[in-house]
Amino acid sequence: MQAMLSGKRVLIVKGSLLAPCALEKTLRDRSAKVITATNVISAFSIIEQEDIDVAVIDKGLHNEAFDLCAELNMMEVPYLLADAPHELQRPVVQRGAAARVVADLENMLRTKTSAQARVESSFPAGRFPAARSTSAMVVLDPEWS
Repeated sequence: MQAMLSGKRVLIVKGSLLAPCALEKTLRDRSAKVITATNVISAFSIIEQEDIDVAVIDKGLHNEAFDLCAELNMMEVPYLLADAPHELQRPVVQRGAAARVVADLENMLRTKTSAQARVESSFPAGRFPAARSTSAMVVLDPEWS
């Protein structure tokens, strides 16, 4: 599993709900390159300058995140909307939630990779560009088990 995130560029877009310290540490432990944006404007600047493999966006950004999500979809970058209630401020809970987020990111990347392989084996390259769209959205609510 560690290889799935190794070397991948993960954008974390923080808002008022997401406390990403444990998430950043867990991603770095998996050899991912973590890029943090403190708001949506910073996130747009980052995605214009760097290739991003996957993103985690604070659900607390509400309407501010819609344009960013649309842009990530156009770029075929999978993203996850993370919700972090106040109980996640406790370090023990943060580690558990971070592990779930990382598992979801790995599954999204795995799904994207296998979908691209299926599409590329089914269609000649470049003939059906719309068939390559593999963007995904997952909403994480730490209260779900």
